[in-house]
Amino acid sequence: MSNHKELGELGDLDKAKNLAKKGQAQETLLSVAPGNQKVEGKTEGQLGKGEHAKTEGHLGKTEGKTEGQLGKTEGQLGKTEGQLGKSEGQLGKSEGQLGKVEGQAGKTEGQLGKDHLKTEGDLGKTEGQLGKTEGDTGKRQ
Repeated sequence: MSNHKELGELGDLDKAKNLAKKGQAQETLLSVAPGNQKVEGKTEGQLGKGEHAKTEGHLGKTEGKTEGQLGKTEGQLGKTEGQLGKSEGQLGKSEGQLGKVEGQAGKTEGQLGKDHLKTEGDLGKTEGQLGKTEGDTGKRQ
């Protein structure tokens, strides 16, 4: 098997060498590769380039719009967190007021308890006086 035949599609190299010597190589190349194929390839390349750039432009526009919306959403979340913090502060203030009210109620209960004991003491003292009076009355009879 010859080395020339292993090249496959290229064909016989000896024949190509002979054609090149005779100046027929240019005609053979023109018949194999007509000029209008070159123009089509160039046109497709330009179309591909234009579509690619246009697509990238739309992607960039979409990404920018999406990032803007995300920033707006984050701003709204921050505003909501601020409102929650304000609400928590109001709740803390309300709890403080409730604690103050409970303290006043406890103080009032303490005052009532103090007065109650005093009243009971006075009642006991009065009962003691009554008992003494009854005893004195019984003595006189």
